[in-house]
Amino acid sequence: MKNRIKFGEIKPNGWLKKELEENMEGCIGHLDALVPHLIREHDIYGKERLGRHSRLKDLGRNDSCSPEFEGHEDQFIWWNSETQSNWRDGFVRSAMLLDNETYKKQTDAYVEEILKTQDADGYLGIYDEKLRFKCTGENGELWAQSTLLRALLAYCEAGDHPQVFEKVRMAADRIMDGYKMGGANPFQVKEPFAGVGHGLTVVDAFDWLYEITGEKKYEDYALWLYQCYSSCPQFEEDLQLPHVQDPRYIFHGHGVHTFEHIRALIISACADETYKTALAQLTAKLPYYLTPSGAPIGDEWIVGRTADATWTGYEFCSLHELVHTYSLLAQKTGDLLWNEMAEWLYFNGAEGMKHPTESSIMYLKTDNCYTADEHCYPDLGERNPRYKYSPSHQDAAVCCVPNSGRITPYFIHSLMFAWEDGFKIGGYGPCTYSGTYNGTAVSIEQETAYPLDMNVRLKISAQQSMQLSLYLRVPGWASAMIIDGERIENPLGKCSEVRICRVFKEDTMNISFECNIQFRTDFKINTYVTRGPLVYCVPIPAREVVYKTLLDGRFFEKGYISQDRSYETLKLCQEDKETFAFDLEAAKDAKTWDDLKIHGVFQKDGEVCRISMVPMARTILRKVTF
Repeated sequence: MKNRIKFGEIKPNGWLKKELEENMEGCIGHLDALVPHLIREHDIYGKERLGRHSRLKDLGRNDSCSPEFEGHEDQFIWWNSETQSNWRDGFVRSAMLLDNETYKKQTDAYVEEILKTQDADGYLGIYDEKLRFKCTGENGELWAQSTLLRALLAYCEAGDHPQVFEKVRMAADRIMDGYKMGGANPFQVKEPFAGVGHGLTVVDAFDWLYEITGEKKYEDYALWLYQCYSSCPQFEEDLQLPHVQDPRYIFHGHGVHTFEHIRALIISACADETYKTALAQLTAKLPYYLTPSGAPIGDEWIVGRTADATWTGYEFCSLHELVHTYSLLAQKTGDLLWNEMAEWLYFNGAEGMKHPTESSIMYLKTDNCYTADEHCYPDLGERNPRYKYSPSHQDAAVCCVPNSGRITPYFIHSLMFAWEDGFKIGGYGPCTYSGTYNGTAVSIEQETAYPLDMNVRLKISAQQSMQLSLYLRVPGWASAMIIDGERIENPLGKCSEVRICRVFKEDTMNISFECNIQFRTDFKINTYVTRGPLVYCVPIPAREVVYKTLLDGRFFEKGYISQDRSYETLKLCQEDKETFAFDLEAAKDAKTWDDLKIHGVFQKDGEVCRISMVPMARTILRKVTF
């Protein structure tokens, strides 16, 4: 594709770079040491490929906490391919974006080793010759290859490795030969549970190959896979075409499957216009499943619920997959609304699941988080180890931590994309694009601390004078956007774009946003407070409990218990809204999320009190809705 932005051409600066560095210095850079038996000691793509008599690996989890998996134990046989390759995907992307020599050498060594497992015919997967492309049970064939190929394609693009790219093409072509178009349906199995549905995400790799090579066979194959998935019974059936087209159908599947499968429909709509109506029907349904933070229901199943800030949780896997889906929607449609949705989810839902000072995440969390002591809610007796902070979550599943390492590199790559006559800047944050436009070298840098402040300096540098268009997102939350002194009003509060078309050589554009405190209403008719792209919350004081110390005190598993449960019933009255004010003084030279404060009057235990709110990012216990 002409002027296509490759992975690695957008590098992070400022706090986004620091985010990657903290990940790599923390649990993402050390996950193989935290769970060595799952990563270092299990050669699932090599000498321990799966056959008909393979035994279940000890995953370290306590299955008594997961009755939903009863009768599907064989799904765990392929599970380590997901853990390993999703972790490697985040590691590889972070290493390339940071341009860190130590991490890059580790990445080079990994790629060299994994490619040694590739067969002469191109096969790069987890099954032996007797089982590959023939598995009729809980088939993890395509899922294992999907997670691996995404990492290898990122490595190829960011580091210019043509020989590795050819091996990736061989692997993709082997899949196309193993499951021939018009032949056996890879989703038609006896137990279409979990891994089978996850396998639909292999369309990510085929779509990427189509973008790089322009070879239509890859796009056609991705479309065929979606048609196959839609044509037979599936345990994860939310995105099957007949259900998408049914206005009465309500999502009920495993959240992460539902939100990752949207990408197959997006790719199909690009390959065949007859799917565009279905895509529009699908995206119209999405808001009902999103909490105020933008996080989609995923705790773990949707089961027909509408999002609730207190009672519907979400997992990091679902958050990452939806950010990836939004990014693809923006790139394919050119609609910058999807960048705004990705930004909202990343700044609020995702950042709100990370520990503020340590390298760990919650596997499951709710917007209104009243406890984090392995319970969803303080008064519920049922224990769920996903509701705590951990650098691995081995007792539940090592899937959310790897995805916490993927989400930032994917978000960085989504900040801008190529368009017909230039570039669209859909996301704001400290970064630099270094690439080409019509064969001419061009650099576009965002100097900013956004969202810690509302100012962006855009620096454009071209090798020679050139005409191009820059499309800038006008955020829906902004009352006005000012570009080099020219004010663009946004009275309707809708996300839109402004086009700047001129000859560029060495140019600087100064952008700023005006925004106000907004009181929004969720689907449960509760109120929540926002300013700019950030959702605010009232932090709840908590007592810390250490469950486990790992790697000689470098990492911890911790829980948190509320020290004041009266915050759960905090009320915001209509007449008190006018008391709310943003603390401009505290926000000057803000370095952390906590430096941004909104002060306002609430009703607490029947008494009037003035309370400070902060962005929900990096908070532990909190109240978001009132």
